[in-house]
Amino acid sequence: MTFSDIALAAGGVGLFLLGLRSAADGLRNLAGGRLRAVLGLMTSRPFPALLTGAGLTFLLQSSTASAVMLVGLVNAGLLNLVQAGGAALGGCIGSTLIVQLIAFDIAVYALLGVAVGLVLSAVRRRRVVAALGSVLIGFGLIFFAITLIRSGLEPVRDSPALGGFLQRVGSDPWHFLLGMLAAAIFAVVTQSSIATLAVAFGLARAGVLTPLGALAMVFGSHVVTFVTPLLASSPSAAGRQVALFDGLARAAGVLILLPFSVYIVRLAGLAAGAGADAARVVAWEHTIVNVANVLLALPVLGLLAEGIRRLLPARDRVPVGLIRFIDPRLADPPPIALEKARKEIHGIGRNVAGCLERIIPAIEDNDEGALYSLAAADDATDLAYEAVTDYLTRLPGVGPAAAGPVESDDARLRAVLLYVLKDVEHVGDVVSKDLVTLGLRKESLGRSFSVEGGQLLREYHRRVADAFARSLELILEPDARAALAVMQDEARLNAERRSILEAHLEQLRRGVREAHETSSLYTDVLAALQQVTRYSAEIAETLHASLTTEFRLHEQ
Repeated sequence: MTFSDIALAAGGVGLFLLGLRSAADGLRNLAGGRLRAVLGLMTSRPFPALLTGAGLTFLLQSSTASAVMLVGLVNAGLLNLVQAGGAALGGCIGSTLIVQLIAFDIAVYALLGVAVGLVLSAVRRRRVVAALGSVLIGFGLIFFAITLIRSGLEPVRDSPALGGFLQRVGSDPWHFLLGMLAAAIFAVVTQSSIATLAVAFGLARAGVLTPLGALAMVFGSHVVTFVTPLLASSPSAAGRQVALFDGLARAAGVLILLPFSVYIVRLAGLAAGAGADAARVVAWEHTIVNVANVLLALPVLGLLAEGIRRLLPARDRVPVGLIRFIDPRLADPPPIALEKARKEIHGIGRNVAGCLERIIPAIEDNDEGALYSLAAADDATDLAYEAVTDYLTRLPGVGPAAAGPVESDDARLRAVLLYVLKDVEHVGDVVSKDLVTLGLRKESLGRSFSVEGGQLLREYHRRVADAFARSLELILEPDARAALAVMQDEARLNAERRSILEAHLEQLRRGVREAHETSSLYTDVLAALQQVTRYSAEIAETLHASLTTEFRLHEQ
């Protein structure tokens, strides 16, 4: 096997992955936002969840990618474990549709599909046509890549070492397990079980791998699909529950099916038909394994979910690095503990402010990935909020029973910090829930704000974010004059919002198409930003009141 053969096979795998990405992008654009709406409606029961997961995996062209998205939806609070578990099982069905499709030997038409797809993709005015072009390019690359993989791997048959090993994978139990391990490692490295099966197609068509040896690759690629979602689930325990659910269900299915390997191969041969292409047999092996896995897991879906909850409780531990100043294990004196909490709340606020700054650009750009990322970022805010709240409420020596002037001042400061922390958390919820939801609605419609409306919105958003940032600085350096300025900003920003609404109404009267298409979304985004303004003013008002109270006490 020469270097050119290795380069041909490796290039084929790379081209295959590129084709998968192009096809997935096109299918997602064709679906628009309808799939996300279906996710919310169809995952309340196991069987609809199964269908939803199958559709999601087919659109994403990857069971790994669909599992990562399910983890993100659970992190964002849009799905629970049973719903996500059912959809994850549905991903097994969706992946069989992909594998059955790419197992057809139509490589002779592959590059024609790429050519037609490039022409269609050039039509930028019609989103559906351009998306269809992306799908054709993707599948054309996929089918062509499989032929490259096959050509690059054909010399393996003449290799005494590698070829002999692959032949023994289908005849010796220990080599069968080694084949599973090799396939699992390859699937983790490429982050695609389907790419692993593409290699199995090439080896089978080249006569290097027997049907039983190919089944080892099917088992190996099937069982490790959960690894990438598990890595993507941090720091949320809810996300880790989904990844662990998927992994245990797949591993249990493989262990149960292993003793029946010979019968699976025979059944796949019957399904493919006499004289069928070797890749068709491998595709049917994959289908049988995945369908059997679903049939085994679906009846015990609830029990499996409950077992995962017990094994990995939903209450998250605070990840290392999320809390920087406070430490519940240390018994700091109240004044020192309160100052540490003050810094911690300011740090949480800065993280929320960063999300606030990014949300409007993400909405304007219809950036689905950024919107989901901002929704997931609120998980860290919630964890930090719970940790600091628990730390402050359990602070020894501070409370109604505490006596003396020092303790009384500490009790007042604790109340102030709790109020401020809650307002900061409210701003995080406005960003991660209200504004993200509006952004996903806008992305699903594929619409854009008008040029004038977008400019006014960006300027208003900049001033709202600036007011919030200045309210956060008051946490570290309370200043009565600066607090009054933030409080007065609320009236000015509300007046600016009314002015923007009047300009929007004028655009509607002039018949500006973009303004009509996004009118309700536009006004809802402005209303959400107004809530941020209110919370910024409440932070300033709380801190200003505490300064006034402190001044009066000192006067007395």
